[in-house]
Amino acid sequence: MDKVKDSGHCREMAVMHEKAQFSAVDSYNEVKAVTGTSSVPTTFPFGVTSGDMDLLAPKNGAVGIETRAYRLEIIMKGVTAGTATVVITGASEGGPEEHIASIDVSSAADIVESGTFRIIDSMILTSTHLAGCSIAVADSGNSRVAKFGFDAIGYRYINFYIPTLTTITDLRIIARYF
Repeated sequence: MDKVKDSGHCREMAVMHEKAQFSAVDSYNEVKAVTGTSSVPTTFPFGVTSGDMDLLAPKNGAVGIETRAYRLEIIMKGVTAGTATVVITGASEGGPEEHIASIDVSSAADIVESGTFRIIDSMILTSTHLAGCSIAVADSGNSRVAKFGFDAIGYRYINFYIPTLTTITDLRIIARYF
């Protein structure tokens, strides 16, 4: 932090400068590989202690008991063109799993990521996230990488369930925080 005079404006500038050191843009990390369907929870007991993503893990931007994963961006790819439904849930430590969204995804045969993998280029969102929280799908249906993003504040664990998987034989869920 730079040395500044102790006036209201200068102190505010010093605090802003200090906070800027904690900005983060992470690289993408594969968080789940799916080769079959999985059931969506139908009971919601308290006491959740794990997930596909632990936002307090250092690889997910955590330092001690603080995380930089305030927002998450999810992209996907799959082997062969096809469709799937992806259900995303979140939980605070010791709390119940909470439904965040359900996304119907599809990939076209001609949008190649590499080898036999195809980019998921279409996402249709059904949100059950809190109304005041930001949640969105972007760039869907444009023959480019479709993106799903949501506000992850208050969650420690994020889970992904795949109740339907048609033609896609290997779905990869990839995330980054920002």
